[in-house]
Amino acid sequence: MAHLRGLPVALVTCAYAAAVLTLTWLTQDGHLGDAMYGVLTMVVVAFPLSIVGDSVYGAIIGQRHDDPAYGWQYVEMGWPGIAMALSLLLLLTWRRTRLAGQVMGWALTTAILLVGAGMVFGWAPRQPYGWPFIAYGLLMAIGMIAVHRSALKGVTTGGA
Repeated sequence: MAHLRGLPVALVTCAYAAAVLTLTWLTQDGHLGDAMYGVLTMVVVAFPLSIVGDSVYGAIIGQRHDDPAYGWQYVEMGWPGIAMALSLLLLLTWRRTRLAGQVMGWALTTAILLVGAGMVFGWAPRQPYGWPFIAYGLLMAIGMIAVHRSALKGVTTGGA
C-alpha cells in the first residue's frame, strides 16, 4: 500500500489539470460560444492566479488578442490553472502543508463541479460540454477522500 500513497494526490492534480486544459480548449476553439464565458469561468476555476494571468502575460509578451501574430492564446489562458495544479500537488504532498492542500483541493473540486453542473443544468446549448467537468470533479472528490484517509492513516501510524 505504501507504493500507492501518491496515487490519490496524482488523481486530484491530473483531474484538475485536465479540467483546466479542457476549459482552455473549449474556450479557444469557440465551443462555448462567446469567449467571455470561458474566461470568466477560468477566473473562478484558477483563482487567484487567473486574475493576474492576462495582464501579466500581455505585459511580458506585449501582444494583444487582435494581433495576427498572436498564437499563445492557449498558454495565456491555461497557465494559471496549470500553476494552481502544481501548487495543489506540492501542498498535498508535503506533510506541513497538507491541511492547506486539502482546503485548496476541496475548493477547486467544488469549483469544477459547479462549472459542470452550471453547463449541464443551466445552459442547454452547451450541455454536452459540462459532463467532462462533472467527471473531473467526481474524480477529484474521490481523490480528495483518499488523500484525507491516507493522511489519517499516516497520523495514526506515525508515518508521513
